[in-house]
Amino acid sequence: MTQEVIHVDLPARPPTPPASPPSYPWLGRERLAGLSLVVFGLFGLWAGSDLPFQGEGGVGSGLLPRALSIMIILLGLMQIAVTWNDRAETTGSWPIRDMLPVLIGVFLFAITIRGYDFGAFSVPVLGMAVATPLSIIFSGIAAKDVRYGELLIFAAILTVVCIALFRYALGLSLAVAPWLIGY
Repeated sequence: MTQEVIHVDLPARPPTPPASPPSYPWLGRERLAGLSLVVFGLFGLWAGSDLPFQGEGGVGSGLLPRALSIMIILLGLMQIAVTWNDRAETTGSWPIRDMLPVLIGVFLFAITIRGYDFGAFSVPVLGMAVATPLSIIFSGIAAKDVRYGELLIFAAILTVVCIALFRYALGLSLAVAPWLIGY
């Protein structure tokens, strides 16, 4: 009695190469996050540099932005210091298509809430009635499962809440709709 041996050749799986560590210390995701916080905090200091630190009644409108910017810078530096000796984990690919609408939304809010001059081109003060829904809608486009009807309803409700909170409850001197109601 002889036994037959059947050989089945399975396709060989190619070996997966081990992930090589990045060659630069800034390429780790934790250090890039810390560096981003430092850059964001420095931008906050620059953007709020023209706000008064002290007003007639004591605290000026520039105290909180300056304090928050310094805190963000310190947290970013702590993030970098804590992760400096760790093996850098790769950041992978960055989906620019997903980040771009959020950046555009923030930019549009910044230039439409109080207006801005770009040399020959000038954006008028449009106020919170335009800036808030514009930024929410552009930022909401970044979601993969966006439903435009829900996004419009959310933008309208959040705009009303922001106007009620910032203009009327807190009494901030933010323009609501100067093109429509004069303030």
